[in-house]
Amino acid sequence: MLAELAEYILTPCPAPARKLGYLKEAVAIGARYRRQRLAWRSHLENSRAVILEAARASAAHGRALILGSGSLLDIPMEELSGMFGQVVLADLVHPLGARWRTRSLRNVRMDTVDLTGTVTEAARGHMPAPSPPACYLDQQWDFTVSANILSQLPLLIVKRLETTGGYSPEEMAILARDIQAGHIAWLDSLSGSVCLITDTSCMDADVATDPLPGIVLPEPTRTWIWNIAPRPELHPDRDVTHTVSAFVRPLLGSGNS
Repeated sequence: MLAELAEYILTPCPAPARKLGYLKEAVAIGARYRRQRLAWRSHLENSRAVILEAARASAAHGRALILGSGSLLDIPMEELSGMFGQVVLADLVHPLGARWRTRSLRNVRMDTVDLTGTVTEAARGHMPAPSPPACYLDQQWDFTVSANILSQLPLLIVKRLETTGGYSPEEMAILARDIQAGHIAWLDSLSGSVCLITDTSCMDADVATDPLPGIVLPEPTRTWIWNIAPRPELHPDRDVTHTVSAFVRPLLGSGNS
């Protein structure tokens, strides 16, 4: 608990993101990983493997962009640093562990960026229009990874707007879908090869739910199960698992309905 408090105090985070809980969530993810290291191992190994496979198949190895890099648990950081001339890590929060891990990797840069373009407006309690950052569109990328897990992208935005009481559940659902669909369209507009890793199904108490309603994705290149919350993490008598899939362009031909 003291270590988590220290990390919360010492980790840089933009004020709107801190208000929405991004820093708290980043610290909590690190703590859950430490509790569930064994249960998460297969998911992390699969994520790192599919990223490396896609990176090796990239036509060029100049610049790589890692979206949703976070704590780097699922990112083969050292291998990517050795494979590309520059690696840019883009996220709202770069935890202390990630900063320490990359301290000696001279070709790695950390960008603090809102990948949805909604955080500032949501922190004010206003309904935002999703607007992925234009800063990367005018740059040349040889390889891009989105490790955000699409179901997570709108969660804190929607949670904040729900507290205002000014928006209907239907409006929240549309916003969540627009954030997810906008992220996929943005990936498709980036240069170079792209690897998207996201959950495509959630299982809780033998009930499967769709974490991406309204989003259409092609057949994945690889699929696996992530035991994200083994009992009693969230429930004393059952696990919560996600089906995770990887999509690699040119197979990334998505849309929304």
